Amino acid sequence: MKIKTIRSFDPNYQISKEIWKKIFNEIRFTPSSFDLQPWHFFIISTSENKKKLQKYMIGNLQQTQNSSAIVLLCGNIQKVEKSQYIYENKLKNKIISSEQKEIILKQIKKHYHNMNKQKLKNEIFFECGLIACNLVMTLQNSNYNTCFMGGCHFNKLNELFNIDKKYIPIILIAVGRQNNNDKITPNINNSSPFKLDINDFVNFL
Repeated sequence: MKIKTIRSFDPNYQISKEIWKKIFNEIRFTPSSFDLQPWHFFIISTSENKKKLQKYMIGNLQQTQNSSAIVLLCGNIQKVEKSQYIYENKLKNKIISSEQKEIILKQIKKHYHNMNKQKLKNEIFFECGLIACNLVMTLQNSNYNTCFMGGCHFNKLNELFNIDKKYIPIILIAVGRQNNNDKITPNINNSSPFKLDINDFVNFL
């Protein structure tokens, strides 16, 4: 499936909370290590908060201003603390047995006990990358347009929006509907964007 990047959004189009809830409900089952689900999303949709964010953007100002919302995806550096709650609910919903719960919780404790912070962050970034792609593809399937944005002083966002420091800002995603009134310069001969041939990045072993 192609992920289409849009930089020009309809500034008058809004997305309701009900739609957002439906979208997020569809991506809840994205896989993660030990099913600890370390992601947390912040939806930035008001003009006031978009203006705050613009001060720390590196480029990407058009998308920040005109999209329906900016999704800030963060990773929970303290994700292990959710393990008891998650597995208690798995037990309550009869997904696992009491014995299985205790075995898995011990495995989690052992796995993360001596893990250094950088390795933990790498794992969280990988897991959040999975759900970010899932989110974008789900939005596309619902006829919304998106744009990943990495140009930002992410280290400023916790203080800017009063977000707990356990949440590490990872990526911003502009979301909305494409502005069809914009005159966009077409590629030469309306050609497709260049992408590497599969022979350039696939080896069969």
